[in-house]
Amino acid sequence: MVGDEKKEMLASFLTYGTLGIEMGVSLAIGLAIGYYLDRHFGTAPILTFIFMGFGLAAGMRRLYQLWKKMEKDDERSDGK
Repeated sequence: MVGDEKKEMLASFLTYGTLGIEMGVSLAIGLAIGYYLDRHFGTAPILTFIFMGFGLAAGMRRLYQLWKKMEKDDERSDGK
């Protein structure tokens, strides 16, 4: 039992610990795509801001998914 609890806690730390990295990477990818397209089409900085918004939205979507997972896990553990 104790080993299972440690494994579950480690899995939670890894899942929630990578959230900042995921948000940063999705924002950076959006910025990079927007910057490249702005240079290609000569529309600076319009596409950079648009794709930065897409990257931010992707990061927020992931945050929402983890929040819902956390609520579901809490409900499951309260039912035990």
